[in-house]
Amino acid sequence: MSLYDIVLGIIFFSQTGVGVLGNSLLFCFYVFTLFSSHRSRLLDPILVQLTLTNTIVLLSKGCPLVNFYFGDVYFLGNLGCQMVFYFQRMSRGLAACTTCLLSIFQAVTISPSSSRLAKHKVRVLKLIRPSCLLCWIFNMIIEVNVPFHITGSKRINSSHTGGFEVLYCYWEKVLKEVTILPSLRDILCVGGMVWASGYIIVLLYRHQRKVQHIHRTSLSQKTSPEIRATQTILLLLSIFVSAYCISCGFTLYKVYVTHSGDWLVVVSTFTALCFPTISPFLLIHRDSQIFSSCCASWQKSILNSWNSCGDFQVDSSLDQIS
Repeated sequence: MSLYDIVLGIIFFSQTGVGVLGNSLLFCFYVFTLFSSHRSRLLDPILVQLTLTNTIVLLSKGCPLVNFYFGDVYFLGNLGCQMVFYFQRMSRGLAACTTCLLSIFQAVTISPSSSRLAKHKVRVLKLIRPSCLLCWIFNMIIEVNVPFHITGSKRINSSHTGGFEVLYCYWEKVLKEVTILPSLRDILCVGGMVWASGYIIVLLYRHQRKVQHIHRTSLSQKTSPEIRATQTILLLLSIFVSAYCISCGFTLYKVYVTHSGDWLVVVSTFTALCFPTISPFLLIHRDSQIFSSCCASWQKSILNSWNSCGDFQVDSSLDQIS
């Protein structure tokens, strides 16, 4: 094991571990919000799906690389490569669809009452949960043919031709029917994100102008929770689109350039894992409801414990008197 392998193994292990930890914490909070007495927000189901998708992306992309650099180089075999690549492709498409849904529904949520979207706001927002379920079904079906074009590494089976090596597996027929529908899906999702982002930016600009006009003499201006949530989603969209474009650029270069090195796969994977690693901590940092809900639950548990202790002491005193 060379120093190069150790360094890359540590990088991917840290990236995967930190990302899984952050998404697990965020998932627990959103599940607690959905099933507790706290009032859940409209976009919480989409955020729950995003944390699940991020976790699948991290585990399916990060864990094989960690094992590749720290353990057995060709540990997966044909069946293992087929399963890993199916989850990689499915979760990648699911992340794009979920982020697109998040941007579009946020644009509908903050649309002013005078806009055309406001007329259909109630009807559209009722489609959040069905849309999340449809994303799972659509991406599971559209990637069902991926395992038929994935085999073990070319380094242990030299008969592979017509594809390219992905470190621990081999992907055949990259530019044929395998990528047509997923590419159309990705183009539509990125297009939806760009449209929603542009619409949100215009609304934020108009809102800022109104606020500056009303509060010219005010020294301190607090940002409303809706505007703060919208700014957070814009940050998520910018990170996702940037990481997606960079990762796709390196992947296409790897496909077209026959003698390119393995470093392209490493850089592409690292870039693709940036969004699922950063996004949960960005949401935790920007979402004030997470801290307020956790503090309220913690205070409630302490009060309940104190009340139970007080009831126990009263009962003990009564028993001694009797």
